[in-house]
Amino acid sequence: MTSEICMMNRLAVVLAADSASTVTQWVENKREERYFKGANKVFQLSDHHPVGLMIFDGADILNVPWELIIKAFRAQLGRKSFNTVEEYAAELFNFLGKAHDSFFPDDIQKNAVRRPAQNLIFGWIAKAIDGASEEGHSDLVHAAFAFEVEKRRVIQPAPCIGDALGNQVVGELTDSVAEWIGGFLDAIEVPRPDNLMDAASAALKEVMSKPQENLPTTGLVFAGFGDHQIFPAMVEYVSCGLLGGQPICISQSDQKIDHETPAWLSGFAQTSMTDTFSLGLSYDIYSSLMVAVTENLRSFADEVVVQAGGDFSAIDDIDSVVQATTQKIGEAVMDKARREHSMPLKNVLRHLPVEEMAGLAETLISLQSLKEKVTKPSETVGGPVDVAIITKHEGLVWVKRKHFFSPDLNSRYALRQAAQLS
Repeated sequence: MTSEICMMNRLAVVLAADSASTVTQWVENKREERYFKGANKVFQLSDHHPVGLMIFDGADILNVPWELIIKAFRAQLGRKSFNTVEEYAAELFNFLGKAHDSFFPDDIQKNAVRRPAQNLIFGWIAKAIDGASEEGHSDLVHAAFAFEVEKRRVIQPAPCIGDALGNQVVGELTDSVAEWIGGFLDAIEVPRPDNLMDAASAALKEVMSKPQENLPTTGLVFAGFGDHQIFPAMVEYVSCGLLGGQPICISQSDQKIDHETPAWLSGFAQTSMTDTFSLGLSYDIYSSLMVAVTENLRSFADEVVVQAGGDFSAIDDIDSVVQATTQKIGEAVMDKARREHSMPLKNVLRHLPVEEMAGLAETLISLQSLKEKVTKPSETVGGPVDVAIITKHEGLVWVKRKHFFSPDLNSRYALRQAAQLS
């Protein structure tokens, strides 16, 4: 996990991120997690233009580190520029598609889809035979497959994949998925049901319809200035890898600073401290509050009716009344949070000098790191905080940046970098 912040006013963008990374592996059927604190998550997207990129969630795309991809893209981009930040994002995705033969062999792309489909079917089998006698396993698996196939009979590939590519992948991989599942059934001595191929096809359709839920993902936050953008902008995507040489990317959000929106602040990944600072409460606390309100309102309504000696059945739809009241309470809480926390913060942020923006971003990441350290046994946020400022004319400059080497001992590195940019 990680904690990241993008902060913008009319002068600049500030990107800040921690350095923690989590590596999960299975050892003797036990899940083991290891934590490291040296990951790079903030990158300069262009050597010559004011655009940066943050990544969170997965550090790899189909087993290739994003850091390697981004630096290769930056070298290929050269002095080329675009009118908007969105166009820089589109160019990176085009680069992924064109370079897929070099970075992502076809079998790697197919395995990324095949594995989650196999895991889905494995889950169906495990659920079907759990606690049942061996004699009934075959019928139970057949019935489970029939049920899951029927549920997915009309689902379509997600728009980011498209019908043509999605149906092509289902057709190409159904046999191999069915064969793998057949081998698993053989190993546990369950006869292969006659709807095994249908189950394999249904599982692949499920993966194609919900790539964000079934495939490894990476969050991508592009921020900076395009050639035609006076004020900064941000766009967020989720990358689900590649399929058939086509990048699978889903647009999540975008934000532009303009004459009406002078400042903006948002956290990514773990955001509880950023939310608390900007709204007065974090979204997890808000969600818990609203659940408690809903439950207690219903109990309160029951008690009022009992105490008043009234007829509870006379109320046509008590659930709708409780839901409407809960919604009003939630709106009142959020309205107060906006008036007393969010709006004052944005009014200050719009005038904040860039160096103080950088200090604020670093502080929020450090607070999230401290919170994780004192409240959880696993420090999923931590390590050095990288902070970068992007302005229209100075481009991306580092306020704080970790190195795995000492720049003072590597003067030749600085000379090589200068020669490449000259």
